[in-house]
Amino acid sequence: AEDSRVVEVEQVVEAEQGSMLKTALATSLLAAVLAIAPNAGIAVSGGGLDFAGLDISGQDFADKNYKGKDFTQVIAKGTNFAKSNLQGCRFYKAYLVNADFSDADIRGAAMEDTSMDGASLKNAIAVGSYFGDSILETKTVENADFTDAQFPVKALPQLCEREDMKGTNPVTGADTRESAMCL
Repeated sequence: AEDSRVVEVEQVVEAEQGSMLKTALATSLLAAVLAIAPNAGIAVSGGGLDFAGLDISGQDFADKNYKGKDFTQVIAKGTNFAKSNLQGCRFYKAYLVNADFSDADIRGAAMEDTSMDGASLKNAIAVGSYFGDSILETKTVENADFTDAQFPVKALPQLCEREDMKGTNPVTGADTRESAMCL
């Protein structure tokens, strides 16, 4: 009976040592990851401050870098985003009435289910962006680059009929009508 008790104690010790080894390895791995990328554990969408759900109406966001930020359900009535880097930003269900995106880089931005009445997309780089029907309510799309942008199927023909669906983007050189695949 004493031999079986010794074997049982040895098994418990081995299990404890194995558990301690796993914990030490996991701790070492975590320390290595944090040493290489110290902010990896605290990253937020876009790498910093987000604006989801906030009222930023009338504020000046012009000529700044907001790449990858989350503007979901933001209220941005009359907000100035002109000349800003808004690549990959999420504006899902945002209220963008009279917002100014002139000369802004909105490549890959998600703008579905937004209210864009009176918003300006003049000279905007909207390559690969996603739009909802409210694209039809914008003030102007003149000189915008819509290469590979996604529009609702029924909205595109109406967008192509607009008088301001013309011009050449001053940065990319893309023809606005051709970039949106207007025939």
